[in-house]
Amino acid sequence: MADLKNTTIGTTNAVELPDQNLSSATGTAKLRFNTTGSLNALEFYDGGTWRPVTGYAQGVIGTGGQTINYTDHGIVHIFTTTGGHTFTPAFTGNVQVMVVGGGGASGYDWAGGGGAGGVVFNRSFPVSAGSGYNVTVGAEGRGGNGGGGSPTIAGQNGGNSVFSTITANGGGYGGWWDGGDASGGGSGGGGGNSSADGSRRREPGGLGITGQGFPGGSGVRFHDDGTNTHNGGGGGGAGGPGLDSQDETNGQPTHGGPGAASDIIGDTLYWGGGGASGPHICDGGGGNGGVGGGGGGACHYVPRYPTQGLGRGGGQSLNKGQNATNNDGHARYGGDGAANTGGGGAHGGSGHGGGGSGIVGVRY
Repeated sequence: MADLKNTTIGTTNAVELPDQNLSSATGTAKLRFNTTGSLNALEFYDGGTWRPVTGYAQGVIGTGGQTINYTDHGIVHIFTTTGGHTFTPAFTGNVQVMVVGGGGASGYDWAGGGGAGGVVFNRSFPVSAGSGYNVTVGAEGRGGNGGGGSPTIAGQNGGNSVFSTITANGGGYGGWWDGGDASGGGSGGGGGNSSADGSRRREPGGLGITGQGFPGGSGVRFHDDGTNTHNGGGGGGAGGPGLDSQDETNGQPTHGGPGAASDIIGDTLYWGGGGASGPHICDGGGGNGGVGGGGGGACHYVPRYPTQGLGRGGGQSLNKGQNATNNDGHARYGGDGAANTGGGGAHGGSGHGGGGSGIVGVRY
């Protein structure tokens, strides 16, 4: 680098000025004009992070959130703790907002996957200096359990997330054996596998809300070869529907629907992946959770390959959905949706996954 009247141009194209601390003449202060994205701001380097000069000089940094990040694309407030909060800007202008509802749970017995929480993006939401904007982070839906047609605990919908006038609904719970209907929500839960009388029929998945998510896949009971196989549908995702159960006697996996992508809080990540399901008897394994935090599904019973039948949780989000687990070669547990992704919970033969909590992000 070359000196220019005590000023240097660094290798990162930053202008470096002498330290102005009167008590110490050591070190350098760095300035740059960042044109990345739509930021267009003069920034200084504090030794670890580039921060906007105008924000500190004019007091435009807002308050609120469990985390405040300073990125190349702007300042980001992230709300991750379930319950109520407040965002208060110190400026008048527009902010970008991401709101993700809590994920729904799987049902309780031979169930469909849980639907993902609704996902809403707003790239230009007007705010006023000093005004407090209500924020709510939706809770996860609790997973169901029980068997034999009588739920000890039925699955639950996820909680709604809110930023001011924007609401992202919680995901719907998955349906269950013999007529336990799947619930609608931000994204709908997968249909349960049906019919205690042994008749073949499909159970529809729950509906999603337009602009927030998609429906769950349908579940079915079938027994053409005498195996009396059941198969639930995949939970709907914010980016696509859950997979319908396949009308096959060997029981193929049913995957959760994919989440929706956004870069509002930083890197491009997926939000609101649907929870998976798995058939009663299978050779094909449990379904995978939808990308964006959906839980991985498990088969109820795998006669040929007792260590198989475990689906993977969906990734490419702030956190990864939980994989299905196997504790003794027969008891299998569906994975939970990932925390702070709105992912849906997954079906398991012995236990059913709960949804993942929601999240709210604000960027300016």
